[in-house]
Amino acid sequence: MGKMLKSLDAYYQHNGISPLHFCCRHWQACSEGNQRITQAKSAFVGTCYEKGVLPRLLFLSLDPGCSDSEPQRRTVECVRSLEENECKVAELEKQRHWYRTHELALILLNKFQADMRIENSHLYFAHTNSAKCSMNNKNHKQAKNKIFKNCREYIGGEITILKPDILVTQGKFAKVAVEKVLGIPEGSDDSQVWSYKWVHIGGKKTLWFQTYHPRNFGKFNQQKDECFGNWAKIVYETFHV
Repeated sequence: MGKMLKSLDAYYQHNGISPLHFCCRHWQACSEGNQRITQAKSAFVGTCYEKGVLPRLLFLSLDPGCSDSEPQRRTVECVRSLEENECKVAELEKQRHWYRTHELALILLNKFQADMRIENSHLYFAHTNSAKCSMNNKNHKQAKNKIFKNCREYIGGEITILKPDILVTQGKFAKVAVEKVLGIPEGSDDSQVWSYKWVHIGGKKTLWFQTYHPRNFGKFNQQKDECFGNWAKIVYETFHV
């Protein structure tokens, strides 16, 4: 386990959201006796992301639509191993959200890496959720609002450890989680979703893109057509040495 993963694992343990040592203070309020809910899932951190081979690209999404019931399979090491060893195009295409995440990573980073393909783009990004536990709702239906609200206190520290050069938030609750970290009041202007901004998180300057969640097909596809190519140009011009 590399230094970044060790720091992340220690952070999860300290805050009670480690899959193996889970003792989150919000558990009773969030679970309400729900038998389907599974406890926190660790972030996915690609090997090349951790090494800083390219500009570090972090995706902050909503809740895990489903999550493994076995705690060991939700640890930082296992999440990485499962993704890096099992990622295939055919499997990605069955998971629209995950496919679109890989696709956007490819769009933003492929000018830096000539041999990058959609099935290996995950090596160069990290992905985490703004709600750590999964309700395992039917058809991956979004979790209740209070779960996102209770998890917001963990996001700033997690992002600080991950040290992203580029942050992409996927969906409203991911955006609100970052605004909470930055001290921006909830319900602020949404016009920024079509642009980008520079922010400081954990003392690091980060380029922030706000996207619609990939399951919001119409808005997301419109944004893809209108923005993603220009964003890729901005990323390359900013970080190319």
